Amino acid sequence: MQFMDRRLLRYGFIISFLLIACLLPLRGESAQPNRHAVLIDPAHGGEDAGVVADKLREKDLTLNLALKVREESQNGENLLVRLTRSTDRAMSIAERIKMAGDLHPECLISLHVNAGFGKQAGGYEVYFPGFRQNASREEGSTPVLRDMAKNRSLNESVRLAQAIQAALEAVFPRKGRGLRDAPSPLLSGVTIPGLVVEVGFATNPEERKSLTGEETQRAVARALVKGLREYFLKTP
Repeated sequence: MQFMDRRLLRYGFIISFLLIACLLPLRGESAQPNRHAVLIDPAHGGEDAGVVADKLREKDLTLNLALKVREESQNGENLLVRLTRSTDRAMSIAERIKMAGDLHPECLISLHVNAGFGKQAGGYEVYFPGFRQNASREEGSTPVLRDMAKNRSLNESVRLAQAIQAALEAVFPRKGRGLRDAPSPLLSGVTIPGLVVEVGFATNPEERKSLTGEETQRAVARALVKGLREYFLKTP
């Protein structure tokens, strides 16, 4: 009987050790800080070059910025940045919307470059989806619930826009053209906070030269990351 007790005790010790060894990786994983998933959308791509002015092509600039945003986001632990495209390839609006649905990010920022209004027009703009485009004309409870979700995301979009605007102001002092309420085919297809950010005017020679420079692109990327961190810091 004494021999059996010792053997059971030994087996119990071995089983306990194995259980602890198995649980340690799980505890380590759960201790990792939570990261906020963000989807950055470099507009255009492939055959769709977007705005073209001199040597600047919108599709190239938006991709460069998106890659730098992802890189800058790694200098910290609370952001997980994914891109709708990481190479020069064509993507439809439907494909971008589907990616947002598959990845379940907490917010979406679509990067663009502006053009027009003469060579003197300049500055950055931040658009959030238009509230007037949100109301559904369908009947029943499902569209009502969908509209409620959209309204929540629209309110958060405004808060995100304010955070991004404040961060970009440090890069382009007094160059902000205000927050704009306007519909967007991409943002209307998702139910998460989303923005369109026009980083400057390609048709403005001074801004075009600045935007094609590494220093400005890096500063814009850092500002976008800072704005995202500020937004999540104050998220209820």
